[in-house]
Amino acid sequence: MHSFNKIALLIILLLIPILVHAQMPEWKYYKDKEGNTYFIDQAGKIRITRVEKYRYRPVSAAGIDYYLNYGITLIGDHRLIEGLSVLKSILALPADNNRIYNAQAKVTEVIKSLKKQHGTRYTALDESASLVLIRQNSSVEILNDHMLYSVRVPASVEVIRVNDRAGVDYRYSGLLMGIWKPYGSTGTDPNGRYDILLAVDSEKFTVRIMSLAQALARWQDNLGRDDFKRETISESENNVIKKFSNNGTPKYTGVEGIFVNDNFSYCVRLISSDSKFQTNGEIIRKIISSFKTVTKIY
Repeated sequence: MHSFNKIALLIILLLIPILVHAQMPEWKYYKDKEGNTYFIDQAGKIRITRVEKYRYRPVSAAGIDYYLNYGITLIGDHRLIEGLSVLKSILALPADNNRIYNAQAKVTEVIKSLKKQHGTRYTALDESASLVLIRQNSSVEILNDHMLYSVRVPASVEVIRVNDRAGVDYRYSGLLMGIWKPYGSTGTDPNGRYDILLAVDSEKFTVRIMSLAQALARWQDNLGRDDFKRETISESENNVIKKFSNNGTPKYTGVEGIFVNDNFSYCVRLISSDSKFQTNGEIIRKIISSFKTVTKIY
């Protein structure tokens, strides 16, 4: 009997691809302007048949139909944090046409359902899905709707690592991204390296940060002492931006900014190889200059 059950299960597994394939001729294959592929069934419903490893792809107006269904599909597959991040990215898009407005209305319904279904647990899901990415024209807007910051990158980006931790009166969020040029390219250089690395570390406290000097001292302790050579580019009451370079090999150069806003503190670093800094310097300056703290994302 045990052998028979194994054979029956094997037959079922072999038949699944055949049954799925049999449905495909009734569906229309579609590829949007973003290069996203999906099917549309006879009822006009979008069908996403493959949901691969989530890579924090920026959501755009041009691919709104795909991204809406992609986020809902992720949630249906019980990948709640990934799906919620996609849906919140849709909410961050400017609602400048009916397609975006209707998509955002649908997202609001789905999120309301998630809140009802998960109750108090929804807060933790929402905080874990705080990274929001949208694409507009040739730039990617990177936002965090809990740490309340945004930064614009006029190039192609890839999320390397996201790290979050929280306590009773403290929250930390870390983001590491790879950047390469030109915008729209589909990979790093032949050696697998990025043109620029972007790191955003942020902290939230229950009390107001007393001064920029206090934030600087804390980030030095958090990130560890170093032997970087630094040159101040600009400084104000709430932020300081410096150019830095290391003394060892391999040689690299970059800029770092320390920002404070009420009970939030941020450390933003952009790093490039010393040899590439001459060509990457302008885009690095644009990115660090675009960093801003906000009161809300959407």
